[in-house]
Amino acid sequence: MFSCFQVASELVFRKIWKIKRFHHTIKKRDLLDSPEFRCSVNGMTTFWNISVRFWKGANGKKVTNPLVICLNLTGSETEETGQARVRFQFGVWNAHIKHWECCPIASVVLNLQNTKELLSVGYKSLGVMERHIDPDKDVKIMVKIQIIQSDEEVHSLSQDMARLMVNEESKDTLIECYCDSENKDCEKTPLIVHSWIIRTRSDKLATRMEEQSDGKNKGMKYLLCLPEYSYGVVNELVRYIYTDKVDCADKYAAKLLPISIVYHLQGLKGLCERHLIESLTPANVANILLLADQCRCENLRKAALHYCEGSDEIKGNVHMAGKTLAWRVMEMVNPDLFMEACESIGSSSSNLDSPGTPGGSWSD
Repeated sequence: MFSCFQVASELVFRKIWKIKRFHHTIKKRDLLDSPEFRCSVNGMTTFWNISVRFWKGANGKKVTNPLVICLNLTGSETEETGQARVRFQFGVWNAHIKHWECCPIASVVLNLQNTKELLSVGYKSLGVMERHIDPDKDVKIMVKIQIIQSDEEVHSLSQDMARLMVNEESKDTLIECYCDSENKDCEKTPLIVHSWIIRTRSDKLATRMEEQSDGKNKGMKYLLCLPEYSYGVVNELVRYIYTDKVDCADKYAAKLLPISIVYHLQGLKGLCERHLIESLTPANVANILLLADQCRCENLRKAALHYCEGSDEIKGNVHMAGKTLAWRVMEMVNPDLFMEACESIGSSSSNLDSPGTPGGSWSD
């Protein structure tokens, strides 16, 4: 049975597939398919499954790690045909620290109609490590699915604002930032915005706007200088200011979080915190913990400390002989935080919510 929750008037469905006796199963099977499940929203019913396929090595033999995790649309029933955008995200359960390790969110536009034909929507190469094997030798794979019907999306405020963002008409403010290596042509495509949007969204940003008269940029009444930030970061900041969304959260969340604090953008702060919590791994938890403490983000800080509890891998990262760079930096620049993290590591942890269906292959 599904569990679902409301996000901006759009349903997100979550399904968990338990692969029993994981190592034994993938050794004996050439492919694995989950039971079919369905998502129903606004008169549209879609049917799905998750499948496991295997890469082949140079010798033609099956490679059992990493796996290829696929999301497949197995059929749909709809009152009205049309396009819909499907956003999905895979995750694998870390049995050692009792936390989902989530992959980046992917998105695809589908033509939905009455059909029973199989369609592969997307896949992810996923490494399964010892930390993912639970005491019963099982592995849990999760997928979250969000179906956004185009008619609704096209007429949403967020989409209207996205169109305004790319409409050059009536823009009157030039933003200056530095060109990073990934946006070398930023001088050819300067960032220009509507001054009224900046003033509406952030009083702090508004105070940095200066009146200007520049013959090279006719029509630009104001200049907003942000030389401390790269073009890519500022571009995502502008996207959030217009649409309440960030397209590249995996890449920019850690950089946007301090900006959200400085310029009093509470919605951006919450968005970045949620993404960073979902993306916690043993490799990045030290950096995220430092960032949370620096930005005084208590929810993120608590989540990172909780993530440290009971993890042998993190314990190895902070061991005196093999301490990673991030943990060494924390020990030097913030010894109190380092000691607090050390106290969390290895402590007893309350289980995170991961309800299951005893004896079955599915859980909500």
